[in-house]
Amino acid sequence: MQYRNLNTEEIITLKSQGCISDDWQDIFVHPKFSTDRVRDCKFSGKNHIGDLNIKVTLQHGLKTKAGLYNSCFHNCRFGNGVFIKNIGNLISNYLIEDNVQIVNTNEIICSGESYFGNGTQVLAVNEAGGREVTIYNELSSQIAYLLCFFRHDQSLISSLNTKIKAYCNTIKSDIGKIGTHAKIYNAGSILNVNVGDYAIVEGASLLNNGTINSSEKAPSYIGKDVIARNFISTRNAKVSDGAQINNCFIGEAAEVGGGFSAENSLFFANSQALLGEACSIFAGPYTVTHHKSTLLIAGNFSFYNAGSATNQSNHMYKLGPVHQGTLERGCKTGSGSYILWPGKVSAFTMILGKHYNNPDTSEFPFSYLIEDNGKSVLMPGQNMFNVGTCRDIQKWPNRDKRTSDLPLDLIHFDGLSPFTINKIVKGIEVLQALIKKAKPDTKALMYKGAQIFVASIKRGITLYEQMLTTYIGDIVVNNYDEIENGDLSQSDKLSEWIDLGGLFIREDKLDTLTKQIVETDISIHEIGAFLQNEYKQLSKLSITHAISIANSYFNKDLYKNESLSEFLVSYQGVLKKNETAIISDAKKEFNVKSKIGFGLTSEALKEDDFLNVRGDVNNNNFIIDLQKEYQIKDENVENRINNLK
Repeated sequence: MQYRNLNTEEIITLKSQGCISDDWQDIFVHPKFSTDRVRDCKFSGKNHIGDLNIKVTLQHGLKTKAGLYNSCFHNCRFGNGVFIKNIGNLISNYLIEDNVQIVNTNEIICSGESYFGNGTQVLAVNEAGGREVTIYNELSSQIAYLLCFFRHDQSLISSLNTKIKAYCNTIKSDIGKIGTHAKIYNAGSILNVNVGDYAIVEGASLLNNGTINSSEKAPSYIGKDVIARNFISTRNAKVSDGAQINNCFIGEAAEVGGGFSAENSLFFANSQALLGEACSIFAGPYTVTHHKSTLLIAGNFSFYNAGSATNQSNHMYKLGPVHQGTLERGCKTGSGSYILWPGKVSAFTMILGKHYNNPDTSEFPFSYLIEDNGKSVLMPGQNMFNVGTCRDIQKWPNRDKRTSDLPLDLIHFDGLSPFTINKIVKGIEVLQALIKKAKPDTKALMYKGAQIFVASIKRGITLYEQMLTTYIGDIVVNNYDEIENGDLSQSDKLSEWIDLGGLFIREDKLDTLTKQIVETDISIHEIGAFLQNEYKQLSKLSITHAISIANSYFNKDLYKNESLSEFLVSYQGVLKKNETAIISDAKKEFNVKSKIGFGLTSEALKEDDFLNVRGDVNNNNFIIDLQKEYQIKDENVENRINNLK
């Protein structure tokens, strides 16, 4: 763009319209510049003004002319079609791109060389430090997981931080940026903050040292009374309603609001944090907390739902807040639940009550961890075939609010996966060993801070075997042709699997990546491409994993028709058990107990009141869809069995 200097007549006109400049020769304008679009403005430093001969539509549909009105500017470059009015202090050292609107805002200042939040170290999981995650615009939950939890490999951490620093250096500038079509209304102070394309900042009190990543397809929002320092928010993110964040990363389509307070915390895709508070947490994808009385502290979570008044303690008043804990994916905490860190709870566990014995239930996914007379009691496998778990696993993909073409976080949603299945196999081994230790009169045994009743051990083994059959059967039926044609490796030697911030990845594959990070000049973008490829491989690798489980645990070679037929028959029986268990659990929501509180005006009208509010068990959409799903599964497996005869 070729800019020109103002001519004498334009300078005279601007002065008559209340404009002031330290040096009129330092103002450069578009060839189509019109003086009537700049009024009551003060300029210092060098300023470039684009084409303002454009009509714009402001907030609430008001149509007016683009222009600069009643504002002070220092060293700014304005794109075409910008509308800026009523800047209380000034806008200094900013590139303001096309079609930006800034109205009734106190100040937007870049005060010197800045990284705009990039390079901020977040003290995640351990308040005392040691697990710092360096945040940057393109941070994914997978890279953050490596930085946070692979501290045993200091060469990896050093290499990753070196690559991240190189990226941050590409962001460093003494000029801030407001992206095209961004809108900033009624804000307070915006200091050293980059604002992305199509972002909306509305009523924020203070934004200091940060970046609001945004795009036309995935716009972000920062709302009223927000105070944010040393932060990065990503596409589709929403921070609003008096939220206060300090040293935080807000991931794609994550929402923080309702006065929520967060410090040194990471929130990844589709997480939602409202009303409560968080300190030093790694909130993996779909971490949800909605209650004012809930505190999440020094923990690692994902696909997590926090009940009201959920709380943890991260120190025992000795060496300070040095303890930490993990609730693996899919855990839930009931109202008033409490865990004394350190602790580790396996995937998809329902946690009820208060737990002071530092439980470690790593080998037992899909369990209940409850409190009984001050003791932690574990019920292995009890949480798989209930309606809540089933509904959770189904709802997550449908609640993905990300709209960008290339999401940063790679997310697998499967409940039964190589990751959880390997845990189940180990869990069965542990339970069988515990049974052998039990004496004839033994009622319960202690294991890693939790009490397990002998009856629960036996029940757990049965449920876990039911899960193994379900996992293998689902995969075999859905991938029957590949198995029948023998196109796949017959064994993956039961490789270890890791839940890497929402991505299931084989340990040997991850070892390959970490070696490349340390030993080669692989870039941050190439690391993402490697992980993207592994994300796509899950389906194929799950087939070989399932075949290996069938071989090693059930002694069934699924490449042989006789063994495959026998297995499918047992799978068909398990499907019926699963359906019966889940639907039976769902029907509890319609029993007599559930109707308490209905029919307040008349006991005789209780049934009608309940029916009109909750509906009937026979017309519940979830139950109807579930029955259809199991009917289709039964028909598919029946067809496979018949084909093998």
